Amino acid sequence: MNPTQTDVTSRQTPLPLKRASKAKRLWLKEKRHFKKNTAAYLFIAPLAITVALVLLYPILKSALMSVQYWKVAKPIAEGNPFVGLDNYAAAIQSGYFLKSLGITFLYIIVTVALRFLLGIGTAVLLNIPFRGRGLVRALVIIPWAVPEVVACLVFILMYDYQFGVINDLLLKLNLLSNPVAFLGEADTALWAAMFVNVWKGFPFAAIMLLAGLQSISKSLYEAAEIDGASKWRQFLSITFPMLKPVSVIVFLLLIIWTIKDFGIVYVLTGGGPSRVTEILTIFIYRAGFKSFDFGLASAAGMILLAISIVFTVMYMKATKAGEMS
Repeated sequence: MNPTQTDVTSRQTPLPLKRASKAKRLWLKEKRHFKKNTAAYLFIAPLAITVALVLLYPILKSALMSVQYWKVAKPIAEGNPFVGLDNYAAAIQSGYFLKSLGITFLYIIVTVALRFLLGIGTAVLLNIPFRGRGLVRALVIIPWAVPEVVACLVFILMYDYQFGVINDLLLKLNLLSNPVAFLGEADTALWAAMFVNVWKGFPFAAIMLLAGLQSISKSLYEAAEIDGASKWRQFLSITFPMLKPVSVIVFLLLIIWTIKDFGIVYVLTGGGPSRVTEILTIFIYRAGFKSFDFGLASAAGMILLAISIVFTVMYMKATKAGEMS
C-alpha cells in the first residue's frame, strides 16, 4: 500500500472511532445492539421486574436480616442493629442446626439415589415394547402429578398405627409381630418420610431417562447383539454411557429440589419426634416463625442458599456441556 492509499484510508475512518479505546468501542457496540433489540427488551421487562420484586428483593432482604439483630420476642431500643456474623456463628454453634444439616444431607443422599435408581430401572422397563405400554407410561406419572399435601395425607392414613394398611399388610405377611407407629417413632419417622419422597419423585427421573433412552440409536444394540453381547453388557457399554448427559442433569435437579424440600416432611412429621426429621428448611421455619429469631433464620437460609447455588452452578455447567457435546 502506497502513502496515498494510506492517507485516503485515514480520511475515511471517523476520527472518534479511530481514537476510541477498546472499552468505548464495546460500549458503542452494546448501545447499537440495544437499539436494534429495543422491542425484545420491552417484552422481557415485565418479567424481569416481577422476578426482581418476587425473588431478588426477598433474597437481599434476608441477607440484610442475617447480619442484623432480629429477635422479635426480645426487642431492643436500637431497633435492628448490625451484628455482623453473630447470627451465622449462633447457627453454626447451635447443636440443632448441625443436627438438621446432617439430617438434610442424609435425606438428600438416600432419596436422590433411590429416585434415580428406581427411575432408570422404570425407564428401561418402559422402553421395552409390550401390550399396554402407553397406559403404563401414563400411570407412572400419577405419583409425580399428585399434590404433596394430598399424597402426605394419604400416607398418614396408610402409616396409621391401628388402622393403617401398611401395618395390616406387614402383619399378615409376618414381617411384623406388632404394629409400628412409623411416623411417631424416632427409628422409623425419617425413613417413612424418605419413602414418600421417593414414591413421589421417581416418576420424574423415569420420564426424563426414558426420553434419553429413546434418543439412543437401535442400530447400536443390533450391532452389539451380532457381536454376542448380553443384555447386561449392552446396558453397561451402550445404555449407561449414552445416558450420561441426561443422567447428570436429572441427578443435579433432584439434589436441588430435595435441598429445598419442606412440605413432605413437615406435613408427615412436623420435624418430630424429638426433631429427628428436622431437615434444614424446617429448622429455618422453626427459628423464624416459632422462636421469632428472624436473624438466625435468615443466616441459616443464606447457608442453605449457598449450598443450593453450588449445585445450581454444577447444573448449569452440565447443561452447557450437554449442549456443546
